[in-house]
Amino acid sequence: MGRLSIVFIVLAAIVAAGCAAKEKPSQKYYTTREHTNMTYCVGMADTAIQIATQKMKNVPKQELVIYYTGKDNAQMNIALVEKIYNTEFKNGWDYTISFFDECALEMAGVPKDRIHFASFCAQNALIADVAFAYKKYGYPKTDVYKQFKKYNEKTWREIIDRVYASSKSRALVKLDEWNSCMVKISRD
Repeated sequence: MGRLSIVFIVLAAIVAAGCAAKEKPSQKYYTTREHTNMTYCVGMADTAIQIATQKMKNVPKQELVIYYTGKDNAQMNIALVEKIYNTEFKNGWDYTISFFDECALEMAGVPKDRIHFASFCAQNALIADVAFAYKKYGYPKTDVYKQFKKYNEKTWREIIDRVYASSKSRALVKLDEWNSCMVKISRD
């Protein structure tokens, strides 16, 4: 399972689903503790979308178990492989967002009626991840724009621009997008 193929598989799932939420938050919805706890969910969602897209491509579950064995967080990621392969869904993006929502509910204790805006922020982090992969493999940002153009959403363009202008690592780029979105809707 090559890294470049993962990039395009993840992108295909994103494009198929319609990407980021349409409504931007304008109030303070989350405590600092909720924000911090949901940050772990963003990281898990990144792994979830990779596993979900592999499942949709009919990659055998055992291949992913082997891939994650011996890596950081192996037990958690292998458990995630099991969970995702035992769940029915139609596209990886929607599954990943519902996974994030479930994680926010269980790990951060955020009630369902307040998760929506955090989901928007999590999607921003996932878009940054895709843009980072394109940048890493030498694609111009206009190629990333083309993948998202039918959504007519200025948010994704701004995210892509920031990623391409940044010299930060993949993890930091995603974390920046998550935190810059969440800080606007979190209180101390």
